[in-house]
Amino acid sequence: MSQELVKSAARALDILEVFAARREPLTSSELGAALGYPKSSLSVLLRSLVAQGYLSVGPSDQSFFPTLKLARLGDWIAGALLGSEMLLPTLAQLRDLTSETVTLTAPADLQMRCLHALIGTHPISLQVEEGLMFPLIGTAIGTAWMSAQNESTVRDLLSRWTKQSSARGRPALDAIEAAIADARASGYATAYDVVLPDTGAIAIPIKTTGEGETLVVAVAGLSHRIRRNEAKIVRTMRQLLQAETATWRAA
Repeated sequence: MSQELVKSAARALDILEVFAARREPLTSSELGAALGYPKSSLSVLLRSLVAQGYLSVGPSDQSFFPTLKLARLGDWIAGALLGSEMLLPTLAQLRDLTSETVTLTAPADLQMRCLHALIGTHPISLQVEEGLMFPLIGTAIGTAWMSAQNESTVRDLLSRWTKQSSARGRPALDAIEAAIADARASGYATAYDVVLPDTGAIAIPIKTTGEGETLVVAVAGLSHRIRRNEAKIVRTMRQLLQAETATWRAA
C-alpha cells in the first residue's frame, strides 16, 4: 500500500473529526482553514467522500455535512463494546437528573481514559473532553475501578505505580488501599480536590457484557455541590445503573 493512500485515509478521517467537533455544515475553505491541507488534495478528498455517500453538499452555499450513511457505520459499536445499547442514554439521563458532568472511563495502564463525556448543565460545570486521561491512583474513577479488581491485580498496579512515581507529593499507599477497601464496601468511590482544585467526583464501577470489561461511571462538578448532594447522587446513580452494576467483592 502506497504512503499516499495511507495519508489520504488519515486525512479523510481528520475531515470527519472536524465535523464531529464543530457539528455544523462547513465549506471547503472552512475545512481547509481548520486542517491546513492543500486546497487541491482537500478538494479531491471531499469529492470522494461525497461520491461514496458519506458527505452531502448544500445546493446554495456548497457547504458539506455528514450523511446518515456515515452515522449508520458506527451506530452498532457502542452496544457491541458496552454490551448494552441503553448505557449511553442512561448516562444522558444521569446528567439531566444531577445537572453535573457525567463521564464513562476505561483503564489505560496506570491511567483512566475518558470514553464518553456529557457536560453538566450548571453555569459552572466541569469541562471534560473524550480521550482525556486521568490518573488511576488517587482519583475517584481509579479507586472505583481498582475496587472491582482482585487483590493480585491491585497489588501489581500499586507496585508498578510506586516504582514509576516520585515519592514527593505522592499519596500514602495505606490511604490508597483504605480508599479501595471503602469503595469495595460501599460500591462507590469519592474524591475531592484531587485532579483539579474545588472539584469533586463520585464513581461507580460497572461490568459490561460486551467485552466483559470493567468501566467506570462518574458524576463530577464543584466540590461543594458534589459533597452536599453526595447521598442523592449515589442513590440516583445506583437506581439508573442497577442493570449495569455488579456487586464487587475482593477475589
